[in-house]
Amino acid sequence: MCDDLDLLGYDFVLPNNLIATTPIIPKENARLLIYHDGKITHTTFHRLFDYIPQDYLIVLNDTKVINAQLFVNKLSLESLHKTRPHEMQTLQDYILPTKREILYHKWLSNNLHLVQIKGKAKLYDIFVLRWNNIDVFIQVLDIKNDGYKLVSFFTLHDIAAVREIALCKSHTDIFSHVDILSQSQVLSVLQACGNIPLPPYMKRTSTEKDSKDYQSIFARHDGSVAAPTASLHFSESMFKVLKEKYDHAFVTLHVGAGTFKPVTSQNILNHKIHSESCLIKEQEIKKILNAEKLLCVGTTSMRSVEWLIREDLTQLNGDIMGENTIFLHPLNPPKKVHALLTNFHLPKSSLLMLVSSMIGRKETLRIYQEVIENKYRFYSYGDGMLII
Repeated sequence: MCDDLDLLGYDFVLPNNLIATTPIIPKENARLLIYHDGKITHTTFHRLFDYIPQDYLIVLNDTKVINAQLFVNKLSLESLHKTRPHEMQTLQDYILPTKREILYHKWLSNNLHLVQIKGKAKLYDIFVLRWNNIDVFIQVLDIKNDGYKLVSFFTLHDIAAVREIALCKSHTDIFSHVDILSQSQVLSVLQACGNIPLPPYMKRTSTEKDSKDYQSIFARHDGSVAAPTASLHFSESMFKVLKEKYDHAFVTLHVGAGTFKPVTSQNILNHKIHSESCLIKEQEIKKILNAEKLLCVGTTSMRSVEWLIREDLTQLNGDIMGENTIFLHPLNPPKKVHALLTNFHLPKSSLLMLVSSMIGRKETLRIYQEVIENKYRFYSYGDGMLII
């Protein structure tokens, strides 16, 4: 028999035909399950505000999804090693034809960025793409235990310097040959050359339509590689009603691809939760701390609030910023959040455990069974649930 610490206790069978790959239009027509005092009500997002009392503070995540998916070409280091400096002519002679996928995660320092690279990538491998008629190079400078790569983005004045970089065996040597791109320049490269990174379970490439659909209407701060998906249900008209009827606050949590990673530890307490950058402004902090009733739009907003109130706020003076690694589950329930608007999540995922932290694991699975029987749509473009 499974208990709250057993990973198998968070498993369920989800039919593939319930995985949403496109959003409902108009947004208000998406289905909405209301869970209140053990009772389930089926409705649509059109009636969302009928179920939220006006004394709730509504917390939203204003992060913006960046074009984090890049398709690049790898340079043949073997050919570069064999070439003498005076023999180098054009870069094209050293570019391998197969496109490789890089998923950008976040900036770490002036020189380093965290990415995933699909397929094999070794230390000091070099990839290239074209931006504003300039060749931008991406070199692997470190490989983490979890497979993530630390890379640098740079340009060159002299094409012959590519060979020198290919022969370098230290970070210092590499940087002496190149012009490092700043964080803002890297974001410009992503914006111009990248694609919206749809979740892997959609099993399709993004389109121009996704650039709008996979972005909340109140997204402001670049940094996420995945949308805070409960936010996607708000149309302009619904958001206008929210602002007129309710006090609200914004947090900024930049969603990482780790949000899609299933928990694999048999005992969930052994799971190492993903880290995500979080910023909450001072005026928003005050609203959150003073709220008697608080509803979070999405799991990212809830993680931000619960991270905030676990911080030492005795010396609070100004904004709070840091890496959010909070893991909410039935043995670590919320201390501040009273209600949650969320989509339906992956089996064995930390997000399913977060929902269970509010209403219990067995009750969560009971609701999910009814959701499946009623053919609700799952995941980012799917339907939603209000726990209140």
